[in-house]
Amino acid sequence: MTLHKKPHIENKKEASLKKLALRLEALKAQGLDERTIQRDATVRQIKAAIRQAKHQMARLAEIEALDRKKAEIREEKRNAPKEARPKVKKAQQGESHRKAKKEKKQSLQGKGDDE
Repeated sequence: MTLHKKPHIENKKEASLKKLALRLEALKAQGLDERTIQRDATVRQIKAAIRQAKHQMARLAEIEALDRKKAEIREEKRNAPKEARPKVKKAQQGESHRKAKKEKKQSLQGKGDDE
């Protein structure tokens, strides 16, 4: 679920609340008791749609909070002073990884020849 769906979910929830109010009024006008009204299939479907919209809105709120937190961390990293690493010349670095690996391989082959 993405954040651009938020207005649609809000509209769906509001519409469901209006439908529920109208349905409850209609059922009360028919003279039904509260238990029968709550067991009505249409009322239950409308309440389910409202619950679903609430859960979706809660999830969107979590996503927005996470996005804000990530943005704050990104901004802190961007504003943090850069660490100055000392520049090391290649001559000072010592042997390269490739040379070390080649020498190790040669030393292992030399051990096998001695037997």
